[in-house]
Amino acid sequence: MKVMSLKGIVSAIGTAVALVTALSIPTAYFASGYHNLSRHLDFRVGLNSDYLSKYIVSHPSMWQFQRVRLAELLGQTDGLDKSFRRRVVDSANKVVLDEGDVQAVPTLSREGLVVVAGSEVARIQLEASLRPLLTNTAMVAAFGVLLGMGIFFTLRIFPLRVLDRTIGQLERINRHFDAATTHMSQGLCMFDAGGRLVVNNDRYVQMYELRREDVKPGCALVDLLKHRAARGHFNGDPELYWAELQKDLKEGKTTTRLVPSGNGRKVSVINSPMPHGGWVATHEDITDQIAAQATISHMALHDALTNLPNRLFFQEQMESRLKLGREQKAAILCLDLDRFKSVNDTLGHAFGDNLLRQVADRMRGCLREGDILARLGGDEFGILQGQVNQPSEISALANRLIEAIAAPFDLDGHQATIGLSVGIATAPDDGREAQTLLKKADMALYGAKTEGKGTYRFFEPKMDRLMQARRTLELELRNAIVHQEFEIYYQPIINLRSEEVTSFEALLRWNHPDRGLIPPLAYISLAEETGLIVPIGEWVIRQACGEAAKWPENIRIAINVSPAQFKPRTLYELVKSALTDSGVSSDRLDIEITESVLLVDSASTLETLHQLRNLGVRISMDDFGTGYSSLGYLRSFPFDKIKIDRSFVHGLQRNKDAKAIITAVTGLGSSLGIVTTGEGVESKEEVEYLRHSGCTEAQGYFFSKPRPASEVLDMLAQPYALAKRQAVVAVA
Repeated sequence: MKVMSLKGIVSAIGTAVALVTALSIPTAYFASGYHNLSRHLDFRVGLNSDYLSKYIVSHPSMWQFQRVRLAELLGQTDGLDKSFRRRVVDSANKVVLDEGDVQAVPTLSREGLVVVAGSEVARIQLEASLRPLLTNTAMVAAFGVLLGMGIFFTLRIFPLRVLDRTIGQLERINRHFDAATTHMSQGLCMFDAGGRLVVNNDRYVQMYELRREDVKPGCALVDLLKHRAARGHFNGDPELYWAELQKDLKEGKTTTRLVPSGNGRKVSVINSPMPHGGWVATHEDITDQIAAQATISHMALHDALTNLPNRLFFQEQMESRLKLGREQKAAILCLDLDRFKSVNDTLGHAFGDNLLRQVADRMRGCLREGDILARLGGDEFGILQGQVNQPSEISALANRLIEAIAAPFDLDGHQATIGLSVGIATAPDDGREAQTLLKKADMALYGAKTEGKGTYRFFEPKMDRLMQARRTLELELRNAIVHQEFEIYYQPIINLRSEEVTSFEALLRWNHPDRGLIPPLAYISLAEETGLIVPIGEWVIRQACGEAAKWPENIRIAINVSPAQFKPRTLYELVKSALTDSGVSSDRLDIEITESVLLVDSASTLETLHQLRNLGVRISMDDFGTGYSSLGYLRSFPFDKIKIDRSFVHGLQRNKDAKAIITAVTGLGSSLGIVTTGEGVESKEEVEYLRHSGCTEAQGYFFSKPRPASEVLDMLAQPYALAKRQAVVAVA
């Protein structure tokens, strides 16, 4: 084997050192400068795009012609920095703004889209020259080449002093490199292809509060991440981070990650692969930039005086929520202060501003979580009330607001009394578009002010007529209680094994003097809201028990009880009294409740249910499967019966899921020793499937529609065997 001479070894060492010196310094310098400039342009484009989009929203038709204003507006984000050229182009590719000097080639440019309401309306282009960076890089490269040549010839000519000369040169290089990187605002690291540190600056060590002995050339990235994690500056998995980074580097991707650091700081980490392997990572603390951007966004969408959302933000929220919940009822309230102008004129604008802030605070206190309050301008406010179940909820909010604002205000020793007028529009009744609803609510506000202020009005004709009808129905319900216009109908419940009647369900009907027989769905919800269900429910319990006393001893009576009847905590005494007065034994009474009963004061409700069950009364879960936690309630109380909701029974013919649910519920009932009843049975096929699934009972029009008390004995005499029932139905 030919042994390389000392001259060859020295030449090889000199060549290697010279190449490393000549290439590594300008490469690192250019990579750092290029990516810093690129990041700077990206940030400016994003900030300018966001700022311009908000300006276009408020000036949709004139913004292209306001070049001076656009220049001023965009100048706020960069202080009119002339180191790059800025161009704004509209959607027709027409140049709206072109500022800054023509940049010397080669250049680096970035473009950002300005999107308003989902449509591109403009583009922002920023361009900066790479010539200064290339010039500086060339100077660094020249220095590197000269340095490399010096090292080469020094090693070639003075082989005995090569080590000392090389170390000296490297120390000088390090000092120069340290001087360049020490003054960077970003942390800088260069890694080789194996993920080991080549070089870093002091800023990186300071940012993450690392010990210098932990950050040395040759240490692995994974170890650095572990050191950062130990000091609270990294909360991920180091191995996973390294694996994901390797994948991106192999694909030649430059990645940007926003990494949470200690003390709530946000650090932007840019990993840029180098052509010959390895990568350069820059770490920049952008916490202040994010905060500044958030402040700008907040100022653009909020009222400076009250810190409430402004009209623009309010309309955006309306449009967003109305699209998400198109089938849900919502209310838009326009509010205007009465006699505010007199306070402003008498005490001055400073007192008026103070009053508006106090008004905003009081209004906030009247809202539910999720409602949105905004200042629309002057002394006008707006509220978006979502998920409205009943019109009375809207009226209640309006009344709370009026009462809150009517109370006197203390304005630095001056007492001011004002009022509030409210106009209301509802979605979807009055429309589904934000502008339409605001317009109608404003029209209703005008009506409220016309009526004398200090009141509220619904947009007419629809909502106003509905509220009038509700008030009329409430009055008629009260009269019905007084004049005993109610009647109980009874529907048989059939045991599917014996095919005999086991009980009757009591179903309330209202014999209205003008409209005839009214079913419960038309008035029960109103009766529950107003509390009228309590006297109505008491009458039903006493009347039904009285009728059941006339029946055979083996026939039970099932009575539905509303959640509102549990609130007075007198239900147990009422049932006990009704059973005593009628002489009906407690085991003949079934109390049917829905899951909504257990949602209100469940502890008190469960206590009442246990009292009733201890009395001997049976408790049934009605409409099982339609609520949120039916199975959970079976664990909280030992129900005697489960009534499968009619929606599952009617779905048997077309829905496999309905069959599966019925089979599961009947199996559950059988396992727990609970009777199961299928509601709403209308066909032989439904009866057969319920029986085959193990359902205990069935109820529905297939057997009999609800009929008055005078026909109960006739219903008991009818045949309910399936074969005979077919003949009866056929004849009917």
